[in-house]
Amino acid sequence: MGTISKRTTTKGDVRYRALIQVRKQGVNFSESKTFSKKTLAEAWIKKREAEIEINPEILQGCEIKQSMTLYDAIERYIEDVTEIGQSKLYKLKQFKTYDFAKLQLINLTRDVFSAYALKRRNSNFDGAPVAKSTVEQDLYYFKSVLMHAEFVLNQDSPALFELEKAMVGLRNAKQIDRSESRERLPTRDELLILTSYFYKRWELKNVTMPTHLIMWLAIYTTRRRGELFGLRISDYDAEHGVWLVRNMKNPKGSKGNNKRFKVSSKAKAIIDELLSPEVRKKMMRLGGDPDLLIPLDAASTTRLFTEACKIHSINDLWWHDFRHEGATRLAEEGLTVPQIQQFTLHDSWSSLQRYVNLDLYRKNLLDYDEAIDFAQNDACF
Repeated sequence: MGTISKRTTTKGDVRYRALIQVRKQGVNFSESKTFSKKTLAEAWIKKREAEIEINPEILQGCEIKQSMTLYDAIERYIEDVTEIGQSKLYKLKQFKTYDFAKLQLINLTRDVFSAYALKRRNSNFDGAPVAKSTVEQDLYYFKSVLMHAEFVLNQDSPALFELEKAMVGLRNAKQIDRSESRERLPTRDELLILTSYFYKRWELKNVTMPTHLIMWLAIYTTRRRGELFGLRISDYDAEHGVWLVRNMKNPKGSKGNNKRFKVSSKAKAIIDELLSPEVRKKMMRLGGDPDLLIPLDAASTTRLFTEACKIHSINDLWWHDFRHEGATRLAEEGLTVPQIQQFTLHDSWSSLQRYVNLDLYRKNLLDYDEAIDFAQNDACF
């Protein structure tokens, strides 16, 4: 009655699918579950077959399949979907640690999703309360999983309908909303403080992350954090001043979305420093990929940045704001939208309109040379 099939996911992980089928007159029963080990799959089949032998009524009404749990639905989604962004993957894995992940899909009602959203908004599972847009994004991640379960895994349940109803109610209650355009940019003083703090930290013997350089590279290249840590030295055309970004973030899918961005003279100076033997030697202590410009863990940057902002009471500044800072500087230099796009690689002109339509231009902008000179001569940090 039970069979086990081995499959390899697109990520190279091996999974074992245990399947129990009963096909006879008047009975059409099918039930499956996926495991990371063959022994677990065998144990499940043995246990389930014993339950069916003791309770043959399980086979009655078998056209209605047993609902999988949310945990299992997330597992299958991660296995089956070929492209999942790092942020989404991190959040999906986090979902599996929550108690409601143990619920079967048929038991996921709108109050379960609403309770999750309200807790995230008011106290959070993992720290401080989060923004409306963050909670809405979480709910869309749930929706992706539930759609996959229903349309691909044939898991008929009211969960998707219940989630959509919950989202309507939460949106009407102003508990979730789409993200608003941020106008926050780092001030001159904040850049001085952060550069000094990260430089002093870099001077410590065992530190391998040159965050002061990475921060300014983010500004001068306008690259996202993930893109910076994915830049390969072999893709750098120093002669023509361009660098290939592989699998850039895109709503239609990032795989194969490779584009070259223009490297400014200020960005080149930071790149040259990152490629210097002294800096490379420290970064390579952890044994990263030598072809990567920054052979380190990207997530560590966010942790260090958040820690630095907290220590120095810098409020509401995000790492992504450095990308906006870089684009704003390009506009302040008088570049047109097509010219800015050569650096930022924005697809649409509309996404850059707020930069080129600036009413005021900042004076006395801080650059890396001045910031690092301050850091090297300041003893306060």
